[in-house]
Amino acid sequence: MAWTSFNCLRPDFLVRSISDGTTFPVQRGALNNSEVFRDMFTVCETGPPAPRKVDDQVLELHEPGNILAALIRILHDPPIPPIPIPTDDIQDDRFRVKVPKVQYIPETVIPLPLLVSLFFNLVDKYELPDSVSDILCVHLTAHAHVHPLRVYSFACMHALDKVAASASQYLDPIASYSLQDVRTLPNIDSYHRVVQLQDLRVKKLRELVLAEGIFPRGYGECPAHKEQTMDLWDRQRKALAPKIQTNTDVAGEMDRLTETLQHCKACYKACIAAVDLLAYKGFRLPKRIDQLPDNY
Repeated sequence: MAWTSFNCLRPDFLVRSISDGTTFPVQRGALNNSEVFRDMFTVCETGPPAPRKVDDQVLELHEPGNILAALIRILHDPPIPPIPIPTDDIQDDRFRVKVPKVQYIPETVIPLPLLVSLFFNLVDKYELPDSVSDILCVHLTAHAHVHPLRVYSFACMHALDKVAASASQYLDPIASYSLQDVRTLPNIDSYHRVVQLQDLRVKKLRELVLAEGIFPRGYGECPAHKEQTMDLWDRQRKALAPKIQTNTDVAGEMDRLTETLQHCKACYKACIAAVDLLAYKGFRLPKRIDQLPDNY
């Protein structure tokens, strides 16, 4: 969709850019979706409007033509939520690490540069309805798993708490970002919350992987290879624990052991069950800043 162009089929009013002279035929009623325009019309009209030609009714604004086009489009055709990809069309990810629950058809998502450099600014400047801001937040969140730091930084800067929380789960270890990237964070609070979250996740993931055995409470125990299999599992998790980072797929890492155990049906089955349990418990660990304990 061309968000910076606009064409009105039944205009009754004109909006003109003072900076470049671009003129847009519009529907005046649509402009009332902006509280700024609505208040302006209320102040300027003391009585019933007299019939006029469209060309006689012009509102001039200090905005470039492309910015006006985007504003007028939002006022006439407010954005709708992006279209989710049907669940059956999403490639299965057994452990779902850094995979959003809902994915969207890319063509229906407003591009990230337009969101952060244009649309949210227009919402604030022209006091558009909360419903428009809410839909834009859905579009912004749709970019979080691909551009987590940029979305998180923008959301924190504009107090979009739900978007910031959603984006925080996709962030790589904060130390892996360049100083220039980290400086995009708006304040020390937004940085500190990520550090807290990632510190907690690493601790919890290490505790989890070191606590879970391959034969929990003797379940699925293989009489023939019990000790050997337990030793393999123990060596694998002890080698993994020091390397765990906030985005480590501990279940996926331990799943590598299943190939080694294919010679024994019982051990192989037990390993798959143990890995699935790790994935389940790992998925339930805090992964967003809004899931941090109050006293952490």
